[in-house]
Amino acid sequence: MKRFQSVARPGLLALLTLSLAACAPAPTPDPGGPLARDWRDETIYFAMTDRFANGTPANDNGPNRDAGDVADRSNPLAWHGGDFAGLKAKIEEGYFKRMGFTALWVTPVVLQVPAITAGDGLNQGKAFAGYHGYWAEDFFKVDPHLGTLDEYKALIQAAHRNGIRVIQDIVVNHAGYGATLTKTNPGWFHTDAECAASTSPVTDCPLAGLPDFKQELPEVTAYLNSFVKYWRDTTGIDGLRLDTMKHVPDSYWTQFFAAGGVGDPAKLWSVGEVFDGNPAYLARFMDELGSPSVFDFALYFAMKDHLSSAGGNLDRVADVFAQDGAYRDPTRLTTFVDNHDVRRFVNEVTSRGGTRAQAVERLDLALSTMYFSRGTPSVWQGTEIAQPGEGDPYNQTTENSNRQDMDFSQLGASALDERLGALARARWTFRALTRGGQQELWRPNGGAPVLAYRRVVSGVTGAAGQPVVFVVNGGDAAVDLASLPGGGIPLLGTFAGTALTEVTGRTHALKVEGGKLVGTVPARTALAVTAPAGSGSVGTVNPALPEVQNLAAQPGDSAARLSWTPSTDAAVTGYRIYASTAGGTERLLNFAPLGREQGSYLVRGLPNGAATTFRVVTVDAQGAESRGAAVTATPGAQYTAKVTFTVDARSQGNGPVELRRFDTGSQVEYPMTQVSRGVWKTDIDLPLFREVKFKFGNDAAGARNSGYEGPGQPDRSLVVGAPDTTYAGTYDFITVPVPAATIEGTVTGAGQPLANALVEATTADPNLNYALTFSDGTYTLLSPAGEQTLRASAASFTDAGRTVTAPATGVNFALTRPVTASRYVIDGQLGDWTAPKVNVQSPAAGVFGDNNNWLTLQADSDATYLYLAYTYRVDGNSAILYLDTGAGGATAADGFNAWPRAATFTGGIPGVDAFIARYGGEQAQLWTVQSNAAVTQVDGATYQFAATGSLPAQTVELAIPWTALGLSGPPAGGVGVVGGIFGGDNYGAGDIIPDAGSTPAGANTIGADTQQRRATFTEPVRVP
Repeated sequence: MKRFQSVARPGLLALLTLSLAACAPAPTPDPGGPLARDWRDETIYFAMTDRFANGTPANDNGPNRDAGDVADRSNPLAWHGGDFAGLKAKIEEGYFKRMGFTALWVTPVVLQVPAITAGDGLNQGKAFAGYHGYWAEDFFKVDPHLGTLDEYKALIQAAHRNGIRVIQDIVVNHAGYGATLTKTNPGWFHTDAECAASTSPVTDCPLAGLPDFKQELPEVTAYLNSFVKYWRDTTGIDGLRLDTMKHVPDSYWTQFFAAGGVGDPAKLWSVGEVFDGNPAYLARFMDELGSPSVFDFALYFAMKDHLSSAGGNLDRVADVFAQDGAYRDPTRLTTFVDNHDVRRFVNEVTSRGGTRAQAVERLDLALSTMYFSRGTPSVWQGTEIAQPGEGDPYNQTTENSNRQDMDFSQLGASALDERLGALARARWTFRALTRGGQQELWRPNGGAPVLAYRRVVSGVTGAAGQPVVFVVNGGDAAVDLASLPGGGIPLLGTFAGTALTEVTGRTHALKVEGGKLVGTVPARTALAVTAPAGSGSVGTVNPALPEVQNLAAQPGDSAARLSWTPSTDAAVTGYRIYASTAGGTERLLNFAPLGREQGSYLVRGLPNGAATTFRVVTVDAQGAESRGAAVTATPGAQYTAKVTFTVDARSQGNGPVELRRFDTGSQVEYPMTQVSRGVWKTDIDLPLFREVKFKFGNDAAGARNSGYEGPGQPDRSLVVGAPDTTYAGTYDFITVPVPAATIEGTVTGAGQPLANALVEATTADPNLNYALTFSDGTYTLLSPAGEQTLRASAASFTDAGRTVTAPATGVNFALTRPVTASRYVIDGQLGDWTAPKVNVQSPAAGVFGDNNNWLTLQADSDATYLYLAYTYRVDGNSAILYLDTGAGGATAADGFNAWPRAATFTGGIPGVDAFIARYGGEQAQLWTVQSNAAVTQVDGATYQFAATGSLPAQTVELAIPWTALGLSGPPAGGVGVVGGIFGGDNYGAGDIIPDAGSTPAGANTIGADTQQRRATFTEPVRVP
């Protein structure tokens, strides 16, 4: 781990201190010590202990049971060395306190099972350890990689001395792979047969194959409770983070949170991970099962989709807050912008075309929105340095993982560490930001990307009780609030004066004019302003106001749609809506009155099966209300609507196109029917008034973006039945406007129509402006108008290009076969390989299994070319063929500056001079070798390549001129050839050719897993 050096910024800190001092005395974040605070007042820092700071290198290899226990920072799936001592040192250094964090969430601390081997993906074959803590071997022991029990206690004590609470992550859903408990108590875990027969697969089936506890058994409940009680009572932890909460039966949680239970909220705070975006579903875990808090996945989904680019829709963020009525107390939610299980927010921005600088600004925007909104903010380590991360390290490189080691040397590069401190101080200063109600003042409604809320609290005197108004500009251009309809954001009496202070010390130009908030909000920015409270109130009755007429309520799934006849009375300026569920306390749904012309309102986030009474009141110009008209509805899951989806997918050729839904926690696929050329349609029954998120997909070979539309764009969204039950779109164009022009034509190859050929507009965005051909070779390409350069390509044919002016028709391409070498036609068809000089058969699978198996190798030569043809199966790995063309050459491939692999060359192949590498179904690359480190890629135009097959089955054929290998002709000693199916960088092979089981056989070998499956080549096949 890299060391942190504090970087002083006196100018900014002084400005912030003066700004806050002007509006309130400096607050303390720790009144009475950590146990005296309300959890709504906390700001949480989430650290993955193994990836944070290495305080004691002596424990890096933990129990040292096998090679999988050895720390290896080059392997994103291995232990990296972080420990309790590193966390404790950072606490004592003031690292967390400086950024305003008052609680520290640490990943599970229990002993992990020995490392397993990654079975597929980019890191296939590598040691995959429980560095994250979620694969328990012994629930009552500390994992030695992290330190000792005494060191953990010392960490907690140091935190408490510094006013920081400690939250321990626990898992009661499952044990680790092959854990001892599965052998000593096999009856404690669900079997495959029980999973298959279950009507509750979410709770009764293994998650990622992990042994799934039967919490319904009294002895399992007792064991898990004793596990939690042990850590609670032994260590003095302050809270729990409950992993995989929705995968555990409700009955376990009700006893867990009951008075006197091990998770009794009176004794221990908890926050549950419920990976679902439906507020009504999230609320059930708090309000019915008893969890003190759950993570606000609904807000996370909205922020990552709609704050990450200017194309986002802030109405969708407002929709999440509008469902806060689903919770008895939404201030108890725990909010976050990203975590260890999802793509980092920085990458959400860059994947949508944002620059690194814009990603930092948008991360600031998302964090500010989170800190200013209801709930307890939780921040994932690395956020303070705007750390990137594409996803779970299982299928990522170390540098691209969302669980990279914390790099303290980057502090200050983005100033986000100081921004986090400013945001935290604002929360300590203004009680409205932690305890107050949140009321919408403005939403885009399809207009400027501006969102505004006020936070208000009662019963708090002085500056600490002042209201706060925060305004979010999600666009890429500054917004003058006076340009909004109505001339500004109505404050509805929020402030008494016109002088406004920005609560984090930011310079601003906001002011109050005529009761409205005006001024400019910069691009990608959130501002929060405060002033003494005004006299604006809700609930004053004007008995002269008329009531709404024809009020009705249509129930839906966790929702209801209200409708009425808009008033024509001049005294009515709008409407407010109140709701009470099952006779409970009435709550206001909209502080800012609806427009007087509006005659409907969709209420979401309601509990199913419970009658909710709605009271709709008319509002006058002074904010007074009528007594109201009432109507009742009972939402339920039985309410659905048939939605017709249509997509213009002419650019996708024959497809097949389908709809893929993402709002259920797992992808659900719906087939579509082609109703006309390239236009696909389907009818689906969906939950009425629920928001569904989806994309269209293309399962055809060669489909872009792995068959998903809209690369770098968010999911599509539809609120079912509100108001429409139809959806139409154009494939790939989600937030980017559909081009007005089309280019049409035909692609032929060797005189025949080519299906699934690719035509790209290389002068536009080839990720969007492209087409695949239909079976008759025709295509339709959507393109910006004007001059475009096109390129057509198809497997086994030479690319062709031309320039046209869009729109255009009759833009045809006639592709030709590559120049035929004298001995073989290079087309990926091996029927002409009747008598090659070398023919090796190797049907037996290697250590990576049947889908990573080198099957055949044929080779031949003449005066001009080296010919190679081979077949194999590959899943998430690479096929590499090494060539020994003469004396010298590299003796190992580990140090290559491209395609480094654990391969050694000796004996009959003392060195390699070139290699052909191919990942998945991509283009094969030819490289020449200068040394054990330096390799150079050969221009693909100098050799012939063709491939056929659908992954994992592949056939490759090449004709390589001797000149491309730096030779004038075939070498006197022939060419030695060996190959293998290799894992990722610096890893070895799963299958090699030739080997002891091939015909003819070879003495080459693959090492053990502890040797990273190193391939040792001593005996090649030789092409004379």
